[in-house]
Amino acid sequence: MDIGMIRGLGTVVVLVAFVGLALWVFSPRRKKDFDEATQLPFADDPEARRHVEKAQANASGRKQQ
Repeated sequence: MDIGMIRGLGTVVVLVAFVGLALWVFSPRRKKDFDEATQLPFADDPEARRHVEKAQANASGRKQQ
């Protein structure tokens, strides 16, 4: 096993890890968790939270129409 083979295997491992991570991140099952995580910076600010909740209510109202 020479250095070229080891580098090639390393490349394949990194490629497989990248594809697996991309599938995990863009999975529809994870959307709710990621949407909740995007709101964490606003957790301590009540005014910002009101604006976010209002925007989410407007967005969900548009989806139902």
